[in-house]
Amino acid sequence: MNDILYYLITAILQLVTILFVARFLLQACRADFYNPISQGIVRFTDPLLRPIRQVLPGYKNLDFAAFVAVWITQIVLQVSTATIRESAMEFIPIILVSLMQVMLLFVSGIRWIILIVIIASFIAPGSQHPILSLLRQITEPVLAPARRLLPPMGGLDFSPILVFLLLGVIEIIVPKLFATVL
Repeated sequence: MNDILYYLITAILQLVTILFVARFLLQACRADFYNPISQGIVRFTDPLLRPIRQVLPGYKNLDFAAFVAVWITQIVLQVSTATIRESAMEFIPIILVSLMQVMLLFVSGIRWIILIVIIASFIAPGSQHPILSLLRQITEPVLAPARRLLPPMGGLDFSPILVFLLLGVIEIIVPKLFATVL
């Protein structure tokens, strides 16, 4: 019975986490608010973010309330899974591990979004599907600096390779930074 409860809680909290990450990325990248996908994400997350925004307002295009919501969701996930598994919990390590998970989730999310955009550019070039246009808007602020360093050669854009290398380095460094603290 614990396995079913563990699975359900993990699946629900991970879905909520993905929605909050999407909300943060959409606002950080100034994605099209009138896109039906972004409106759905805003409609779902706004009632939960409104109370946090009263305490923690955003700054320019950074939605700190969404970031805190992702972090809180990860803390709840860590605590609930530890409780179900009847593991020992310490407050500070759970908070730090949750922060590390959030950072790695953003890195992983950006990597997957770039990969989806690359595959879609080969399968359906020039597609104006709402999801693809939203994903392109999210990846553009990440890929633009890499494109300045590594311009397209022969009609091929190699900037995602540079970004993948940088994201891989970040994925290696972040756990090591947190391991020194823990």
